[in-house]
Amino acid sequence: MLRSLILVILLFNQITDSRAQSMLGAIGQWREQYNNKSVQHLIKGDKIYGATTHQLFSIDNKNNIEWLGKSTGLNEIGIAAMAWDELEQQLVIAYNNSNIDIIKGDNIYNINDIVLSNLYPNKKINDIKILNQWAFIATNFGIVVLDLKKHEIKDTWFPNNTRQAIVTYQTAITKDSLYAVTEEGLYSAAIKNNWVSINSWNNLKAYQNLGIKKISSNANLVTVYNNNSVFQLPSIQPIFKTTNSNIKHLIIAKDGGILFFSNKSESGTLFKLNADKSTSVLIDSTILGNPMEIVVDENNFWIADSANGLLLKNTTSQWIKLAGPIEYIKGKSSINDKVLLAPFHGNANGFSVFEKSVWKNYTSINSSKLPICIASAIDPKDQSWWFSTPSGLLHFNSNTAILESSTPSNLNGTYTDLQFSTNGNLWVLQDNQGLLQKKDNTWKLFAPPNNFMKSGLNNMIINKQGQAWMIAPKNQGLYIYQSTEKYPTELWKQLTTAKSNGNLPSSNVTCIAEDRDGSIWVGTDNGIGIFNCGDISKEICDASIPRVNNTNKFVGQLFQKEIVNCITVDGANRKWVGTNNGAWLLSSDGLEVIEHFTKDNSPLPSDTLLQIMIDPNEGEVFFNTNTEIVSYRGSATAGVMVQNEIAIYPNPVGPEYNGPIAFRGLVENVIVKITELNGRLVFETRALGGQAIWNGKTYEGKKVASGMYLVFVRDELGNERGVGKVLITSGL
Repeated sequence: MLRSLILVILLFNQITDSRAQSMLGAIGQWREQYNNKSVQHLIKGDKIYGATTHQLFSIDNKNNIEWLGKSTGLNEIGIAAMAWDELEQQLVIAYNNSNIDIIKGDNIYNINDIVLSNLYPNKKINDIKILNQWAFIATNFGIVVLDLKKHEIKDTWFPNNTRQAIVTYQTAITKDSLYAVTEEGLYSAAIKNNWVSINSWNNLKAYQNLGIKKISSNANLVTVYNNNSVFQLPSIQPIFKTTNSNIKHLIIAKDGGILFFSNKSESGTLFKLNADKSTSVLIDSTILGNPMEIVVDENNFWIADSANGLLLKNTTSQWIKLAGPIEYIKGKSSINDKVLLAPFHGNANGFSVFEKSVWKNYTSINSSKLPICIASAIDPKDQSWWFSTPSGLLHFNSNTAILESSTPSNLNGTYTDLQFSTNGNLWVLQDNQGLLQKKDNTWKLFAPPNNFMKSGLNNMIINKQGQAWMIAPKNQGLYIYQSTEKYPTELWKQLTTAKSNGNLPSSNVTCIAEDRDGSIWVGTDNGIGIFNCGDISKEICDASIPRVNNTNKFVGQLFQKEIVNCITVDGANRKWVGTNNGAWLLSSDGLEVIEHFTKDNSPLPSDTLLQIMIDPNEGEVFFNTNTEIVSYRGSATAGVMVQNEIAIYPNPVGPEYNGPIAFRGLVENVIVKITELNGRLVFETRALGGQAIWNGKTYEGKKVASGMYLVFVRDELGNERGVGKVLITSGL
């Protein structure tokens, strides 16, 4: 399968604490927001190529970085091995699932024979070496030979001279021999006319009981090694031995010297083994964490470190801070039109901030180490950041750089969630205690009744009516606390699956969201229920359970028998729903499936969604999965209150552009008309929240001609109006 490659280029001249992976693209485009702290692989080709845990990057001789991932055309994430084909000038990538991509220029060739094969139960790819037009792929069943000119599998070799699977860890090539390190020992075969004869492997029995797992070669020099000893063929006497560390990776330099990493528990050292068998320390353990691979490029040492990232060593040592959060995001993120706050949670201290397409990571502020941050909220008054922690609250004003911590309750219990209500009050959920409210700089605790289970209070929302909706612990449905902000009666209420007392589709509630109409959407492990409740002291508060009949999507109750992990509302009141089966975009009433993204049909790295966040201004949808974060430029944004200038992108529209034309900064749900200069109507649509989309075609589906077109917008009452212009050059 052939795909086109989209390169995302980033200038690399300034090394800072954060950097962008790619700039925000057009509607419908994706970008990865991956954690690239751990660099696993490095090779040298026409550029330096590296692989983090889930993403590929390259660095050219002008210090530009190119990011490559599923959003730029790759077929998978998670790289197991890489090799550079000098003859064809192409990069060979093997993934953890045994799929293979070949990148040649702007094209991507996919070789999926191994991943689709059922011949062997374990198809793991361990290593790739290249000889002329052949790639020798070491797998857990043998050596797969790939023709790099035809981009097809040529053969499979078994170094034990049988057709039985044999785990092959690595291969190495000299001028006249191919070596293979296997689970049964070390084998070699003669190379004649750039080929190896089948069943002509020799077992080098002298190395059989030495625990050899890795091999390296340069010209006719061959070195094999185990955890603590290095051997240079044909000798079986070690030329280097260590007793207190683990030899991680070894290469033979051009001068015949041997470079290798010797790793201890949380540190590593780069040694050079000289011709006289003495060793020199090139980079010590105070710098390296867990070095994995090394590339020597003239006077530069590039080192992949799984603990710290990418190190460049020449006259000095410099860590190259790659893009993305430095930890996986496991806390509850929050977003507005300026920033995305992403607490690390789990076992990691601090948080990440995404602003202007750049991630910045905070593990300490003003020399104060940050605690574990669980949930986040943005104060609408001053845009300051709030975080809940196990022992209290953290407040940081990025404008003044002032960090404050507070403990609003002297009672025991983790502070698990927080949110600002529409009137600006801060609400905090404390496990084992209940709700805390900050009003007029005074804190007050609202404790649930004694018959309510309190252990396990984790998630809540505060709706427009001043009610706090909470997921009840241990599959007990929902708790509602009704304050007196709107209704006269203060009370707590529990909702269950019983009719006239909640009518939930399941008592195992997983998420809650309020839509733009004030409806409460509740996700469970058996679909979705929708609440439209008023004063719960007087009215029955039961969920309506949508019944849909979408071919190949749902028949019956919405997401019946599906675990709904998260629900988020976009600017057009449509619902983004995250499940263990991908991300779904539903119409505002939930009865129509507009999009369904999975890891197989989109750049999603996983089908398990943990949280979905939407930038109200740009319409960018952030998907936090159980592995990484990716984002997608959606078609809806939040509407503005007053119609001012219409933002049009792109404008002018060049002949090479085939995507949607977006009109942003609109009053919510306005009517948009596109006309010729003489007033003839070309197209009419309605905004999705504050954004309208035009495909550059007429009602009849024909591409419009080159020229200037007028854009008119008005709301239903005709009170908010605006006019814009869009230039089409050479047609679409």
